[in-house]
Amino acid sequence: MNKKARAERIASILDEHFPHPPVPLQHEDPFTLLIAVLLSAQCTDARVNQVTPALFALARTPEAMRHLPIETIRGIVRPCGLSPQKSTAISGLSAILVREHGGLVPNDLDALERLPGVGHKTASVVLAQAFGVPTFPIDTHIHRLAWRWGLSSGHSVERTERDLRRTFGKQHWNKLHLQIIHFGRAYCPAIQHVVTSCPICSFAMSASRQQQETKRRAAARGRRGGRSR
Repeated sequence: MNKKARAERIASILDEHFPHPPVPLQHEDPFTLLIAVLLSAQCTDARVNQVTPALFALARTPEAMRHLPIETIRGIVRPCGLSPQKSTAISGLSAILVREHGGLVPNDLDALERLPGVGHKTASVVLAQAFGVPTFPIDTHIHRLAWRWGLSSGHSVERTERDLRRTFGKQHWNKLHLQIIHFGRAYCPAIQHVVTSCPICSFAMSASRQQQETKRRAAARGRRGGRSR
């Protein structure tokens, strides 16, 4: 099966399992989405969704957030990890949004990436999910699945983004981003991955990549074992 045929079959399976994939992070507008995505770095979406209601109850606009003491923000977002950096970024970007963007989240990639704590992936997610701009945000999970499915070489997240953009039509990027996230959680996890049980890996993951993944897991177990001794 060539790459084009494999990609078409993968898209068909994703449509079958997740025809209308929801946005995992709870939000009400571009600003609350921006904050939620920022908090999701090295944190689960479920944990973010537990934390943000308390934060947004105090401040749900840039104007209100910039007046909230950083110590208060930090205390609320601590369960998400990296709270010193994240609380400082939230306060700083809120002030910039008020000062430079009229209190609105810009729908421009460069402008978003200039905000504190906002990298390429976060900016891409906001553009896709808040403004409907075609992007293909790549997190570590999508990066892993694209490699497993033979859609990218896995050399870097940037390479995976380029490969997926070239493989799928632009009109499908935003939906596919969400579909792959939900599919990975349901059928294609990072650990305890059973190739034969995955509706996609069972046909799309080559024997060589299965062997590579097995070796990586063994090496990781060896490193963990060495640290525990």
